[in-house]
Amino acid sequence: MKKILLVCLSVLSTSGAGFAQQLPPIPVSVPVKAWVIMDYDTGEILADYNGHQRLEPASVTKVMTSYLVAEAIEKGVIQEDAQVTISPYAQSQEGSRMFAEAGSKITVHDLVLGLVIQSGNDSSIALAEYLYGSESIFAMEMNKKAQELGMKDSNFMNASGLPHANHYSSAYDLAILSRHLIKDFPEHYKIYSQKSFTWNNILQKNRNTLLWTDPSVDGIKTGHTNSAGYNLASSAVRNGFRVIVVVLGTNNEKERAQLSTELLNYAFLNFEHKKLYDQNQIILESPVHEGNADYVKLVSDQNIYVTYPRGQYSELTSSVEVQKPLLAPIEKGAPIGKYIVKNGNKTILTAPLYAESTIEEASFVKRYWDKFKYKFQHKFQKVKTQLF
Repeated sequence: MKKILLVCLSVLSTSGAGFAQQLPPIPVSVPVKAWVIMDYDTGEILADYNGHQRLEPASVTKVMTSYLVAEAIEKGVIQEDAQVTISPYAQSQEGSRMFAEAGSKITVHDLVLGLVIQSGNDSSIALAEYLYGSESIFAMEMNKKAQELGMKDSNFMNASGLPHANHYSSAYDLAILSRHLIKDFPEHYKIYSQKSFTWNNILQKNRNTLLWTDPSVDGIKTGHTNSAGYNLASSAVRNGFRVIVVVLGTNNEKERAQLSTELLNYAFLNFEHKKLYDQNQIILESPVHEGNADYVKLVSDQNIYVTYPRGQYSELTSSVEVQKPLLAPIEKGAPIGKYIVKNGNKTILTAPLYAESTIEEASFVKRYWDKFKYKFQHKFQKVKTQLF
C-alpha cells in the first residue's frame, strides 16, 4: 500500500526500553580470543566478544587477497586464463602451499584455487606479484581496500597472513570483508565451498571442516599460526537467512569448528529474518516544494531486510528521516532520507532512501505559491510514520 509521508525531520523515539525479552546466553564452550556474529543482509552485529580487538588473522588474510584478485578479474585488469610465472620468492614460502615450482607457469584461475582451497602461501605471493609487481606494493593496496570497506582495525603487511608485528585485523573487520566478498563477487565466492583441489598430482582438502559437517555452510576461510591460534571465518544460509561468523584464537582445529558451529546455530535459533521491501520498491512519498510534482517517491537501492530476536516482530516500529525541506529540482537517485527500524529504543536498521524519479523546477507562479504556503504552514513538523 502506498503511504504518504507528510513531514519528518528526524528520527522519532519510540516507546519501550530495548528488547522485550532476554536472549539466552551465548554458548562459548572453548577458550577463544574473539568472535563475531554478523547478519549478512544488514551488516548488523548480532553478538560479539572482543569484536574490535586487533589480532593476527593468519590465513584469513587471504580473503582480502582473493578479493583484490576477483576485483581485478571483474575489471578486466587480469584474465583468469593468463599464465603467471612463479618466482623463487613465491616458491620459498613456508606453511601451507599448493607446491608451485619456481619458473613454472600457472593460470590465474588455478592460483586462485590454490589460494582459496589449499590456502597456498606460494599462490598468494604469485598472485600479488602478478597484480602489482611485488608483495609490498600489493600490501599497500590491501590497506587501501580495507579503508574503503570500513575496516578500521586492520593493517596488512603481506598477502598470505604469515606473522608480522604490524599485520593485524579484528573479528569485526574480517566479518565486514567476508560480507563484501560474498556480496561483491558472488561467482568468485562459489570457490570457497569447493572441498578439494588437486595440483601437481597432490590432492589437498579445504581446511574448513564445516563444509563437511554442515550443509548450510558455503565458506569461508581458515587460518592458523602458532602465535595467532586457530581462526575461522564461516558463513551459512538457512531459509534465505545468511549469517557470517568469525572466530579468532582457539586452541585447535576441533575447537574453532565447534565454536563456529555453536555460534551459527545460536544465530539461526534466536533471530528471525524478514524482507521488508524490494530494491526500487516505493516505500512512501515526501512533499516537494517548488517542483512540477508535489511529492517525490522514496525507494531503496537494494532490498531491505530486518533481523530481530525471535518472536519480537510485533515490538518493531519504523519511521523515515528526511533531512531537510525538499526543494526542486531533485535528480533521480538523489539521497532523500533514511528508513529506520527500532526495537523499543534500540535502532536495529538504518537504510538510505533515494528519489525514484527526477522532479523538475516548477513554473514561476507555482514556485511563488509554494513559498507562500510554506511560510504559513508548520515547518516540517515531526510526524511519525508507521510503515509496517
